[in-house]
Amino acid sequence: MVLRKPENPYWFFALIVILVAFLVVWAVLSLRIDLFTEAIKEGVTISILIVIDDRNKPLISEVLYYHPKTQNAALTAIPIETGTLLLAVDKIDRLESIYNSDNLEPYRDAVETLLGYPVSFVIRFDSDNFERLVDHLGGIDVFIPNAIDDTVDGVRYLFPPGSVKLDGSKALSYVEYKPTGEPITERMEREHRVVKSLLRSISDSGNRLLSSEVFPYIRDIFNSNLDDRSLSTLIETLTAIDSKSLVLQGIIGDQRTLQGKNILFPFYDGNLIKETVQKINKTLAKIDVLDDDALSINVEILNGTNLSGLASRTAQLYKSFGFKIAAIANAELNDYSRTIVLDRKGNPEAAKKVAELIRCDQIHSQIDENRDETVDVTVILGRDFDGRYVKK
Repeated sequence: MVLRKPENPYWFFALIVILVAFLVVWAVLSLRIDLFTEAIKEGVTISILIVIDDRNKPLISEVLYYHPKTQNAALTAIPIETGTLLLAVDKIDRLESIYNSDNLEPYRDAVETLLGYPVSFVIRFDSDNFERLVDHLGGIDVFIPNAIDDTVDGVRYLFPPGSVKLDGSKALSYVEYKPTGEPITERMEREHRVVKSLLRSISDSGNRLLSSEVFPYIRDIFNSNLDDRSLSTLIETLTAIDSKSLVLQGIIGDQRTLQGKNILFPFYDGNLIKETVQKINKTLAKIDVLDDDALSINVEILNGTNLSGLASRTAQLYKSFGFKIAAIANAELNDYSRTIVLDRKGNPEAAKKVAELIRCDQIHSQIDENRDETVDVTVILGRDFDGRYVKK
């Protein structure tokens, strides 16, 4: 009689563990939530922080707002010198001071606080990946209003005027170009042009980017807090955005020198940009953004006081809310005690919208046959205007 050796019970246990692990992995992969799709289903504006950096500091920071129901979108530019309160050390410093390309959470949190609106998703391109993406897209078409032939810190920047197709290297050079003394508003417009062109190229190449052959390569270029499924949905969403109708906004404020640094202090303790973001959300929810009255009203701003620069600052206020500025000048007199809003084209509703922004109740009609045809509404600022609102 031959005695059989008992079978090893550990082998069966190991097999069971492997099967259970396999089932768990399969369930996770099958049931994994596409976070971007879930955000779209909520039907409210989605915000995406887009950053292009040189691994040490951001070169461009913009927040893309997208409304899934209307497919309207907007871009808000965030200058790197924007001032922010660093709670850890209880001091004001430039936003770029907390930027860490390996951990974008503090930077994203600061942007959320600054804008008063949550930033759900982040996309980051370092300079190499930005260059690779642009080349993969076949270049980006950027409109350059004026020829550039400048040398900054020993580097020469040369760009012709007009609509120019930039390859990856030239696009990165255009992003890195920071001429001495360039106003922040002009730089934000330049950054808007780059991001708009990038979004347009992604939109045009959307189907190819999502193909099984190309997507693994693109996935490595997009550094984001999205998994593959969510990133795929995001790229698909970008193809639906009409870059020509993007609403463009930016942070404006006073520039001051603090501890040797040039810092941008957003107007009205940061309340203006928060109001602007709220306005953006309301505008994007409309079926046709271009039908928004504010976007088609040309406003003339006249300074009726002896306070220097009041008209220019007020013009930036109106621009931040989407109004077009037709002219900025001094009024014929500088002793206006009360601020006046004038309807110049027989459109009292337009004048009312302009007046509401600064809480002015002095609205009059003044239609002149010899008027400037580009002006719809004129605002004459008086001593009762505190820079934001008309005092009662």
